[in-house]
Amino acid sequence: MATQNLELFYKPTCPYCHKVMSFMEQNNIELPMHDIVADDAARERLIEVGGKRQVPCLFIDGKAMYESGDIINYLSEVFHVSGSNNDSDDGSAAAACTIGGACSF
Repeated sequence: MATQNLELFYKPTCPYCHKVMSFMEQNNIELPMHDIVADDAARERLIEVGGKRQVPCLFIDGKAMYESGDIINYLSEVFHVSGSNNDSDDGSAAAACTIGGACSF
């Protein structure tokens, strides 16, 4: 598979963002990360390029992918890891969500 340019846009208070970031941490996946609360330019780029005011958002070669479940499934395939992150149920909304989701801002 050709190398792809991947970037994750997130909001620190979004449980679905935490779900994706927990999956990435559990599987040692490192990507450029953009906090849309702390970085105005990242927020504006997300809206302009992605077309939505929604996180988490994974940019894949500049194209936006939304929904935590879709992002986790995609990263699972690209990085050849298991897509299940239900092993560590910390009681949070992110851990309780098995289908996926997103937060608007």
